[in-house]
Amino acid sequence: MRALEVARVALILGTLVLVCLTANMALKLGRRDVVGRNSNALLGDRTYKCGLSKVCPQGHFAFKIQTGSANIIGPTICFEDKVLLRSTLNNVGVGMNIALVDGTTGKLIKTGAFETHNINNALKFLQDIDERTLVLVASFDNMGTVMNDELKQLFTKLGSSYVNSIGYRDNWIFIGSKGINGKSQFEEYMKNVKETNLYEDWPKTLLLNGCIPASSITATASGF
Repeated sequence: MRALEVARVALILGTLVLVCLTANMALKLGRRDVVGRNSNALLGDRTYKCGLSKVCPQGHFAFKIQTGSANIIGPTICFEDKVLLRSTLNNVGVGMNIALVDGTTGKLIKTGAFETHNINNALKFLQDIDERTLVLVASFDNMGTVMNDELKQLFTKLGSSYVNSIGYRDNWIFIGSKGINGKSQFEEYMKNVKETNLYEDWPKTLLLNGCIPASSITATASGF
């Protein structure tokens, strides 16, 4: 049994190392400064803000959000070519990772990482936002037990379609805003199912990128 357990751990670590090496290779081809800004890089074909393959239309912001991988690699949130959340910036944590961005200017307002015991802090973090604020979320390891009914109701009002389905170790990416008309188009969800998980006890890493119009969340994501 011990040999089988060691083999399982080795398989998970091997997969994650491959993901890390691929990500690091991409980062080495780009330039970064101490505040986490990514310049345009050459990755075979030219890439633009946040690694997109196309320039966003005028009046739109570029973004890229990636969940954590298992419980080892933390999530990343990039907005307008500036990395807002990442492990190397020491501002991510197990659970729910959030960046609040001014939807008019594209400037970062604040970031936060909330574990199970920080539910009240997460509610306080989100309750005073105005309608121009974009809420960007990426999960890491286990976010499902962070949620209570009040927090789920808050995210539903921000435009989430999947928040009531989130459970133990599910992966979730979301962008929403207060006062949204209908549901956000910027959301991805992956259920934790051991038989289909990429990392056995964790589902595959989710990635969402694209262009988002200023003070709105009605554009189409991905495809970049």
